[in-house]
Amino acid sequence: MELTERKETILQILKTHHLLTIDQLEYFHPDFGHQSQSQLLLRRDINKLHETFFLDKATRKTIKQWDNNIKKTIIVALGEIGSQYVGWQRHYKRIQHQNGEVILPKKAHHILRIHDMEIQTRELLKTMDVEIRGWAYECGNGIVNHENKLNPDAFCMMEDQTNGKKYTAFFEYDTGTMDFRKRKKFPELSQKFRKYKEIQEWKPWYNKAFSLASENRFPHLFFVTEAESRFPGIPDMLTNMGLKHTVCMQDEFTLHLKEFIENMRKKNV
Repeated sequence: MELTERKETILQILKTHHLLTIDQLEYFHPDFGHQSQSQLLLRRDINKLHETFFLDKATRKTIKQWDNNIKKTIIVALGEIGSQYVGWQRHYKRIQHQNGEVILPKKAHHILRIHDMEIQTRELLKTMDVEIRGWAYECGNGIVNHENKLNPDAFCMMEDQTNGKKYTAFFEYDTGTMDFRKRKKFPELSQKFRKYKEIQEWKPWYNKAFSLASENRFPHLFFVTEAESRFPGIPDMLTNMGLKHTVCMQDEFTLHLKEFIENMRKKNV
């Protein structure tokens, strides 16, 4: 099989995103929508990559989409050969086969929702004349790189085309399973937020290029949740820690992201 540029791009997208629905992969692929048969060509490439162990694939898996509609779709991840090709030292078998059934990882919903959040962010910012200069999924090693091992779900650097200013944000997506029996005290989440506080007080952070370039030297923290039980406990906790934040329900995320951009613009008037 010839590894065309389009196939190589599929592998690199999966290297950075780990697990994707076919619709998400099509969105992130630069050929999506630019050719009359782009969807057909991409799906054909996916099948060829799967046949040669570059990809692992699960078909007709039931997934809850961002709008909460249910859809049966294809899920893809790097296969054993694909993992070697992109330079991973070992293959993370995210799609497994057990007793004739294809099994997704327990965190599949969480992972896919983070990627949905990236798509929602990109689509909203297009309408606000803001460009994404960088988006990093699971950015603990690449962006944070601190001994406390903080690993945010995502980091984003934005450039506002209306004023030339740059803004940064961390994103955490919450399915409600962590500390799910708690309504007032959230020990696991509290531990994670204390790591954010430690990074905020860590002087080397402010020497990083993206911190020096950003209007908000420490990124705004978005905590996007599916659980109403997070209110008012999580907002109060973050306020008490002195972390600039937005805590919102999943279906209100884009409204609050828009508000963040508008507030950053007001600071620069």
